[in-house]
Amino acid sequence: MKKIILIFAILFLAIISCTLDSGIYTNTDEISDIIISLHPKVILLNNILVKAQPEDGYCGIASVTIMSNYFNYTNYEANDLIKRLNAKKGASNDDLRNWLQLEMPDKNIVFKSNMANKDMISNIHASLNNNNPVLICFGAPNPYNKPFYDFHASVAYGINLDKETVTIANAYGHIEEISLVGFMNRMSYTEIDKYALFQQYALLRNLMDKNCYFLIN
Repeated sequence: MKKIILIFAILFLAIISCTLDSGIYTNTDEISDIIISLHPKVILLNNILVKAQPEDGYCGIASVTIMSNYFNYTNYEANDLIKRLNAKKGASNDDLRNWLQLEMPDKNIVFKSNMANKDMISNIHASLNNNNPVLICFGAPNPYNKPFYDFHASVAYGINLDKETVTIANAYGHIEEISLVGFMNRMSYTEIDKYALFQQYALLRNLMDKNCYFLIN
């Protein structure tokens, strides 16, 4: 009986995901407003050291490691901070804020979520223009669970409004240049069909905050 219920639940989610509007961001007028209103057009921070999570589920502490190394002029690996902060897998937003504050006690950590795309890009641009990278929570292809996307933490450290791209130090261990439209889609998890079924359920029920990021002042 439980197997039958599970099968129907999976089919139900699959039908919903197929009938949903993909939500892909196509507001070209707003994108044009963003590009026109922000200056400078190109920002790329130096001295960003990309650090990979040691295993799946540690993207949060890997991203905090990238931030800590940048602000503290260090070269720690994620495992160093896992031990020092007793960090766990599957970090919450509160965990990320606490770890950032512990690593940078002289900084003001500001968490933002569920903002309009234009406001989010403006805030990230302003932070980068002040030489401060931004820890972000977004959707990313998961090499541990192909072909699905996963909820993932990484660090934004560049923006090019001429090319309409955002540069990411991805906690999977590589640099990623994403289109501005793609970045907004992934920050807001709009391409629901790219996620595993249990994550699709969370997104459909609005159980996930969207456009989440941490500003360092």
